[in-house]
Amino acid sequence: MHKSKIIITLLLLCVSAFCFNSAAQPVFSKKETLYSTKNGSAIGNLLLSIEPKSGSANNNEWILTIGDRGNNFFESRSERTLWIFNKRVTANDFRREMRSRDYAVEVKDINDFSIFCENGIRFELKEWEELRRQTQVSFFINASTGQQVTLRLVFYASSQDRRRTTIDDEAKVRIDFVVPDPSARASTSTSAAGSAPAPEGELISLTERIDPATAAQLRKQKEEEDALLQSETANRGERTVLLNSFITDRNRDILLLQEEVNELLADKKTKVEGFKIDSLVTIAEEMKKRVDFWETGYADILLTEEAIHDKFTRFRLAHTATSKKIDELKQQQLPFSEVWDFIKNNILLSLGIGIGGIFFLKFFMKMLKRLTSMIKGAIKSKINKMKSDAKNKVKQQPKKWLKKQKKNEKKFDDEFENIDINDLAEI
Repeated sequence: MHKSKIIITLLLLCVSAFCFNSAAQPVFSKKETLYSTKNGSAIGNLLLSIEPKSGSANNNEWILTIGDRGNNFFESRSERTLWIFNKRVTANDFRREMRSRDYAVEVKDINDFSIFCENGIRFELKEWEELRRQTQVSFFINASTGQQVTLRLVFYASSQDRRRTTIDDEAKVRIDFVVPDPSARASTSTSAAGSAPAPEGELISLTERIDPATAAQLRKQKEEEDALLQSETANRGERTVLLNSFITDRNRDILLLQEEVNELLADKKTKVEGFKIDSLVTIAEEMKKRVDFWETGYADILLTEEAIHDKFTRFRLAHTATSKKIDELKQQQLPFSEVWDFIKNNILLSLGIGIGGIFFLKFFMKMLKRLTSMIKGAIKSKINKMKSDAKNKVKQQPKKWLKKQKKNEKKFDDEFENIDINDLAEI
């Protein structure tokens, strides 16, 4: 009797443990390789798993587990941490915020940080989180049984030294899972638990049937084999998704840059500073360098994926058009740029005006030359007349003096003759 109680107790423990493990089984669990969106190189491996918050059919809360508790949180060549954000924030604003908190964080080659889930699914997390160990975050979806759910997640990787943490890379991961049927899972768990009854009267030794150390070793070996296989095959599906996401984002960026340049071109009254134009040139060149790098590194995928190849072609066309518009913007800042624009847009009319202008200029120069000659002649004649008048005046000067002298003498004689003798007697 006592022996049968022990057997029943052990059976119940086995069944309950099996049921518990089955209920806690995630709907998605995979060690993903994070690839850099900058150059396509592998940053490291990260274990991601998803399970429902509850077994209810109306459950809309799910748990995303990031990282492995038993092994390294994030497998990479060097020690790294991961960052996630609950809203879009510029790198400058984030740097200032961290500086105000006395947390030495630098950002390298990243202009802004994207929200953790790009396709609008709400996650319960702080403004930002730095992940150093296994972390669980909740998200909410209203999905029916059998519906496929897609998560497009964005991680940022940072390296560390003694003085500061530097966020220097970005990686995007796509997760697809199907919402399971809770009742089907429960029935599967029950049938699995009842399908292996122990022979009556047999004393079950759990340590003999499932040795924890052996199981852990086998599990570790399998994970290493899976990681090696994943590294060797490079997971073409994930690389295709990553490449498609990259070129889609770059096409969006180049179109936004083109719109900005068009706005500056349309505003002809406002002068655009040289440093602004230089920054536009630099951004366009950096985009092209990154796209060229990815196009070379993913040539095997582009040979078979025509849709993605077309996106690369659209980027090159948009980049060429944007570069031409930036050159136009640069020319627009030069003096008389409107005149040059008119000439380029009306070549024949401008040519006619130019020829007419040449003839008019020749006629004007001839008339000017003739007028100048006439003015010089008139001036010369005037000067000669003045010289002649001056000489005549000099010659006539003695004659005038003599005439005046004679006139004075005659006047004296007349006055002398008119003097009365009586007047002299009185004197």
